[in-house]
Amino acid sequence: AAAAFDLDQDGDLDLVTNEFNAEPQVLLSDLAQRRKIHFLKILLHGTASNRNGLGATVRVRAGKRVFTKYNDGKSGYLSQSVLPLYFGLGDAASIERIEVDWPSGRKSVLTRGLAINRAVTVSEPR
Repeated sequence: AAAAFDLDQDGDLDLVTNEFNAEPQVLLSDLAQRRKIHFLKILLHGTASNRNGLGATVRVRAGKRVFTKYNDGKSGYLSQSVLPLYFGLGDAASIERIEVDWPSGRKSVLTRGLAINRAVTVSEPR
């Protein structure tokens, strides 16, 4: 089994693996200590759809690129990585827009107060 998440809260993803009848292995990434990284964590809070926003499509416009993730609830082999959705933003120094298409058909758009290297909670409109 393997799960990816930011265990040490430094902005890069770490891994926890486990083989059958063996002790887990924790693999900490030191990327954030070796160079400056740009990331965004998005936690979805559903109201009409489901509480974790499973089935939502999230788009982040940062720099001249659009990063897209589908929140399908799957992320590891024989395991579930922790939410929120993690976006590595490359060299982008700012975020212009976050869009969420919810399973209910509703849409959220955020354009203000967005910054790199932090977590953002997006709630589904009622």
